[in-house]
Amino acid sequence: MDYSVTTNEFMLLAAKEPVNILDLRDPEFIDSFDLLTGSNVTRISLTQLPNRLHQLDKKKTYYLFTQFGGRSKTMTQFLRSKGFQVTNVIGGMTAYERYLAS
Repeated sequence: MDYSVTTNEFMLLAAKEPVNILDLRDPEFIDSFDLLTGSNVTRISLTQLPNRLHQLDKKKTYYLFTQFGGRSKTMTQFLRSKGFQVTNVIGGMTAYERYLAS
């Protein structure tokens, strides 16, 4: 099963209520551009994630972001196999930035 949403679908959800975002980008990709004011953003780089699962709450749904969205799709499958409720945001931050610019 594909647990993914488009940027547009994500933005519609986020407009209704605060969402939990899991930002998996490496530190060199995190710049002044921020994700959704008012939402809960957890930043754990992808390489550190397997050792930091204890920081996530299995009762929450997280929307995963990487720079381009490919690695977050893989991590969605991994985290779901560990019992977490996660959804990949297709296209990652690149698609998110394009959406905001349009």
